[in-house]
Amino acid sequence: MKRREFLTLSTITAAVTAATGAQENTSGTTRKSDDMAASYVTETEKRIPLAGDYDVCVLGGSCTGVFAAVRAAQMGAKVALVEKQNAFGGVATSGLVNVWHTLQDTEGKQTIIGGLTKEIIDRLGVIGAVAGKSDYRLNTEELKIELDKLALEHRVTPFLHTLYVAASIEGGCVKAVFIESKDGRQAIRAKVFVDATGDGDLARDAGIPFNVRDGLQPPTTCAKISSLPKGFPGLVAKYRNEFGLVEDRGWGGGIPGAPDGLQMCAYSHVFNTDACNARQLTTAEIEGRRQIRAMMDIARKYGGENNKPFLGSLASYIGVRETRSFKAQYMLTEDDVLHGKRFPDAIANGSYHVDVHDPVKGGFMFKNLNGTTVTVAPGGTTNGRWREPTAVNPTFYQIPFSTMVNRKVDNVIMAGRMISTDRGAFGGIRVMVNLNQVGEAAGVAAALSASGDKKVSDVDVQNVRGQLSKFGAVII
Repeated sequence: MKRREFLTLSTITAAVTAATGAQENTSGTTRKSDDMAASYVTETEKRIPLAGDYDVCVLGGSCTGVFAAVRAAQMGAKVALVEKQNAFGGVATSGLVNVWHTLQDTEGKQTIIGGLTKEIIDRLGVIGAVAGKSDYRLNTEELKIELDKLALEHRVTPFLHTLYVAASIEGGCVKAVFIESKDGRQAIRAKVFVDATGDGDLARDAGIPFNVRDGLQPPTTCAKISSLPKGFPGLVAKYRNEFGLVEDRGWGGGIPGAPDGLQMCAYSHVFNTDACNARQLTTAEIEGRRQIRAMMDIARKYGGENNKPFLGSLASYIGVRETRSFKAQYMLTEDDVLHGKRFPDAIANGSYHVDVHDPVKGGFMFKNLNGTTVTVAPGGTTNGRWREPTAVNPTFYQIPFSTMVNRKVDNVIMAGRMISTDRGAFGGIRVMVNLNQVGEAAGVAAALSASGDKKVSDVDVQNVRGQLSKFGAVII
């Protein structure tokens, strides 16, 4: 790490530490209080008003969470959907990541993804808010509105600007969750809960074992920027030291229907970040925005006399790739993905390659079937073009339902990037078109569990698969 970046991060971290209440003495070591009462505030016991009783409560309103809520509602369940931001869509909308990868196998011969992912693409297509025939670029502002419509059409009860804060747990069963909103603290009771928080906040509180891997894939702050100079990534690589940026690599792309030159930019990473740690997340948000400013300054200074770059918008939260990974009945492995292992309880299919972002230099490491690794280093090119990944073989892989449930908790289904995988498998399954399907399966299974009064781990998975197929999902 360069001295300037170290000093910047140190300054941010110190400010965050001070603001969040850590006490330090003049020698810089943490001061331990002799009086434990000085370190805690006792919250007065009180009765928490009930916001509602539901069959299914989904925590987290990413596309994964919305799709879970919609599928549960289509099964006849009364559903609540809790989201901390002001809109649904998660990283796609609030994080500005506007790419959905292919719905076909690696050879482009077989459609392996359908369901709500395909429905949303079709709906956005009607208003010109999607582009592409293989990988899809989305206008994620329009996606926000479409997800609102989708939830309301299916009578899902939305809770926006609402944080999950704790759970009431009895005998391996979550009885209720506590939420905080403008109405203060309330509780939601439900028969079954879907944890689509990304970090697995409810699963953690419910006692499902998890780990946080060393060398987490670093997050990225995205932005919409117009009028960037030609060869902008090269300018950043050349002048990064002057502006406190380290060796890195990113990507960007167009936005359907946007004025010429407006791009979604994801050109950097915030390294050494565990985004399920509150202080580190705060530090990362500030550092990510600083990186955007530094890149804009490079464009302004070295982009040429007629260059007028414009920062249109910043992500409302940093794009997190990886935090907690939970233990389930089965852990999907890199070998499963690279060899296309078939599962009798498969509820999702994917063809996105194993893609692990380097935790130190930001390069992309793509892995193919024979186990070799193709690294796209920061600034690395082949004949002036970014090196493309080697395709996986066979032509697609699967995600089993058993990666989403743990017998330790009777009524929690995990959905999203916290399902049980090893590092390599996670590099492939983590993208949105894959996790969208996981959400749909979670919603169907949650509704079946709630209606049949069964533990989520005892739900008939063949019934889940059958219902998904009826809804238009591709079940193989």
